[in-house]
Amino acid sequence: MSKLDDLGAWRIFSSLCRTRNFSHTAAEFDVEISTVSRALDKLESSLGQELITRNTRPLQLTEVGEQAFGNIEPILAMHREMLNELTSGSANLSGKIRLSLAPGFVARFLMPMLMEFNSSYPEISFDVVGGGNIHDILQYQADIAVVSYKPKDPRLISFTRGRNVYAPVASPEYIAKHGAPQHPRDLKNHILLLYDGSVRTATKQLHKGDLVEPVCWQKVVRVSNILAIKRSVIDGLGISIDMPLLHCADEIASGKLIPIMPGWVNPPVECFLVTSQSNWHIRRHRIFLQWFQERLIKFFKQREEMVAPFWPIPERTLIREG
Repeated sequence: MSKLDDLGAWRIFSSLCRTRNFSHTAAEFDVEISTVSRALDKLESSLGQELITRNTRPLQLTEVGEQAFGNIEPILAMHREMLNELTSGSANLSGKIRLSLAPGFVARFLMPMLMEFNSSYPEISFDVVGGGNIHDILQYQADIAVVSYKPKDPRLISFTRGRNVYAPVASPEYIAKHGAPQHPRDLKNHILLLYDGSVRTATKQLHKGDLVEPVCWQKVVRVSNILAIKRSVIDGLGISIDMPLLHCADEIASGKLIPIMPGWVNPPVECFLVTSQSNWHIRRHRIFLQWFQERLIKFFKQREEMVAPFWPIPERTLIREG
């Protein structure tokens, strides 16, 4: 059989057209770089024409390669859909999904959700391999990531998973000893425990309607672990100006943490589930992503509803792109 009839070789070629990198395509298919090179060699030999110019970085398509890429993509998509329809039963759904999520979410909430999903799809396994970063996907280290901005990279597709709401909070013990700040300028008289890590950078401004005030402090401790900040705030060691509702809704409802600075907030930010165009065509990724999206939207909405009787939830939501 001619290599031109080999859909596997054309899939490798299609991946090379997207990644423009032999190593990245090898990682996508979990094969050696030499396997990718041989597949391309055989296609070009059977065709009698060069498809990709190899002596450039990144790789460049020839004119014939550009034409072939445009023609083969819909054929591969139709083939994938046919296979999906033939293997649509959940019993045939198996394999591994690699997730990149914020460590704080993984530590407290992820495992019950994955077990819930596994009750319907027991043959799917999960690896948590990153800390919530699209670079984990672009570097072929993760299949799905949760990030707090909408990626503009055309290689990626994204779906909203609900918003992060940030509450300024202190413990009753801290307030009894130091008082509660009412305005951002009052922060200069307090100790701030400020998150500054891989998921988001330190908050520099607080908003109240159209008003914007810079964050100032008497003393600040920057910490990259949100759960360590939460523990320290509960223990009365300082205040947080932007504790994610994800991590403090229970404590606000129970009175262990008290919202401060009425009306002043770090505005809520829309968050997104992200995967690559190629991962979206893998059925287990697509099914999990759609399930996870619905589950997360419901989960984060419940956190807001829990806190609403004790703290006015901000209405404005920012959508950041990056």
